Amino acid sequence: MDISTAAVNSYQAECSGGDTMVEDGWKVVRDFMDVLKIEGLKYALYRGQSNSTWKLVPSLFRSHRGIGHVDQLRDWKRRAARFAHPLPRDDIEWLILAQHYGLHTPMLDWTTSPLVALFFACEGIETKEKDGCIWWVHQRDFVDPHDTLFIDLFSESRDKPIMLNAVGRNVRSTTQDSVLTLHTKDDYSTLKARRIFTVKGQDKHETLLVLEKLGFSAERLHHDLGKLIQRIKTEIAGRTASL
Repeated sequence: MDISTAAVNSYQAECSGGDTMVEDGWKVVRDFMDVLKIEGLKYALYRGQSNSTWKLVPSLFRSHRGIGHVDQLRDWKRRAARFAHPLPRDDIEWLILAQHYGLHTPMLDWTTSPLVALFFACEGIETKEKDGCIWWVHQRDFVDPHDTLFIDLFSESRDKPIMLNAVGRNVRSTTQDSVLTLHTKDDYSTLKARRIFTVKGQDKHETLLVLEKLGFSAERLHHDLGKLIQRIKTEIAGRTASL
């Protein structure tokens, strides 16, 4: 895995400059905390998007390719079974697993943690120069089912989107304090969600450094050994370049 010069330079600057390098990042976090004094309700959900121009649309309905009916879900279950540990207990958990590993589904990712949302508003190589944003929605705008066993995952219509607490369903969803909402092709457009915060593209990197100091790192939130290895290799390359 190659280590970019920019990553090495960033690591060296972080080590030599201390908190002065990330002052803009601390300001972003403080400004976001000020917003949360008003918007940080107990039953709020947050969603970070690394490009503020993106609409609030489930990935399946953006691309029309992914897991959109029972046959596609069955194929996913068959092919992913050897990799899934622990094995999902029902179709909801299989769909959640697909969502968290990047397959397109009729779901939207949310979190109960504002700082997790801020992390995802800043993360992303392809969007690193774009402004990111954080969406806010209240849990009362969703149906919270007592039993998920008989949910029709690919229903054509519902009175309200369904809210699913994903914590405990797989490791990634737990580390991200994840809540997923299940949508039809029409109901996501009626969400009463609001954008409550914007992160300038130029401040994203410094904000990620601050969030890492606060315990919100890529390797933790993605529960990805590859992310940790990339970080360690960057640190080693940075120390070697300083010799």
